[in-house]
Amino acid sequence: MTMRRFALLFIAGSALAAPARAQNDSQGAAAVTPCLAASSLRAPDLYGTWRVELPQAGLAGTLVLSQHPEFRESLRGHFSYGDITSIASGDVEEGEFNLDESRDGKSLFAFWSGHIQPGSCGNEIRGRWEPLAKAGQPTLSASDFMLRRKKAAATPGGGSHW
Repeated sequence: MTMRRFALLFIAGSALAAPARAQNDSQGAAAVTPCLAASSLRAPDLYGTWRVELPQAGLAGTLVLSQHPEFRESLRGHFSYGDITSIASGDVEEGEFNLDESRDGKSLFAFWSGHIQPGSCGNEIRGRWEPLAKAGQPTLSASDFMLRRKKAAATPGGGSHW
């Protein structure tokens, strides 16, 4: 077989395979559905375990979010960071995330105000942690916070987790 004939057969074979490859590529792309916009996510979309980072406070730990026992559309959180455990209640609305943290289950300790990060498929929330001043206790400095979902689960809107 001459080199020219081989080249023609190779080109013809490649041309015939290209439509099949393109069809497979388009089917694969159709199977991956983009995730919902951050503004569309609701409390149930955030249920699960999250990694907590408070860089300026030098704290890291976990947050488990679930349905609030009294308010169906709200969140209940259980924090564990440093040697501290606390509970929180809050909401998510149009991508805005707010929690009120209590260390004793009665009084307010800190506010968590942030936003679900666009394009994160509901897997990352960033904002500000603001502890309240308490008489007779050292004042804690405010800190930025970052929450990242710890384990992969069904993604709101069908997108994929990291």
